[in-house]
Amino acid sequence: MRRSVSFFLATALVNAAGCTIDNGLKGGSEATGAYNPPDLSVPKQEDAITQVTVPSVDVLFIVDNSGSMSEEQRALRENFGAFMQYFAGSGLDYHVGVVSTDCDSPREKGVLVQDETSTDRYIDNSYTEDEAVTSFKARANLGTNGSSDERGTDAAWTALIENASSTNAGFMREEADLSIVIISDERNWSRDHSVNEFSSWMNGLKPDGSVYFSSVVGIGDSCMTAERGTGYLEVTAQVGGIEWNICSTDYASLLDELGLQAAGLKNEFFLSLVPVEDSIQVSVTDPEGTDTPYAAGTDWTYDQPRNSISFVTVHPDPLSVVHITYDVLSTSGDPVDEVTDTASGS
Repeated sequence: MRRSVSFFLATALVNAAGCTIDNGLKGGSEATGAYNPPDLSVPKQEDAITQVTVPSVDVLFIVDNSGSMSEEQRALRENFGAFMQYFAGSGLDYHVGVVSTDCDSPREKGVLVQDETSTDRYIDNSYTEDEAVTSFKARANLGTNGSSDERGTDAAWTALIENASSTNAGFMREEADLSIVIISDERNWSRDHSVNEFSSWMNGLKPDGSVYFSSVVGIGDSCMTAERGTGYLEVTAQVGGIEWNICSTDYASLLDELGLQAAGLKNEFFLSLVPVEDSIQVSVTDPEGTDTPYAAGTDWTYDQPRNSISFVTVHPDPLSVVHITYDVLSTSGDPVDEVTDTASGS
């Protein structure tokens, strides 16, 4: 049988190099080293986040006292206890004050309303919860004889700036967070500042803290007895806060949300790593050490784009610890954020 020239050349080169050709059919060296399979276990992660409050907050309620507001004022007064639950006994240093939307009357324009039983211009943490609720009911009972030109943002500006060193001295503090709540069934007829000017002023007030402007006003076409809260909703959009339909009868939920926000409590908590969603377990340890588990879908939900859990049925109390345990997704990299001892969220 004839061999090709290339075959003989290849054989000669191999022999010259002192090599042998292993055809894989027999022989072979024995493998060395111990058996070392890959670790296929799923890493676990626990994020422990303490629910904290802001140390101090000033809350200003601006209440429409025009002719159509008697029912809304009554609902506000009757449900104020839902707001105060986040403040009384919490250790939070708070001020709560009330002004009307009437800026035509020099006696009312931006002047904090007094409780007839006290000379105090605002409620603070020297009040018991019952005293605070009773006092607020008296302050928010403004009647319906106010100006029909409801000037909510003018009232806020006057209360916090023009009257800051006179009738309202001591109410707004530089170190405290600020929450303004407007309750009106009309649009904003203010003329001292435009929406953009007022929003810019608010956003510049607390470079190291938080400000909120919440609008309890007419929203869309769902409220036949209230005009859309034009001039208020835009401030809320630019500053941040709660939008609430004033025609809603659920004022208890409204004041619960306002209290939660003003107190700085969180109901959304961010995970430090990307989880296997079905493995997430959540529990809360209260300040007394009692640990309570909560059910997915019923008590809390997971938001994949935000990588966070949000409580639905409860709000963890101040100084309670939220425990979030889960299997780490294999494609998860470094921690999203270090999560150890403080609440993070909105």
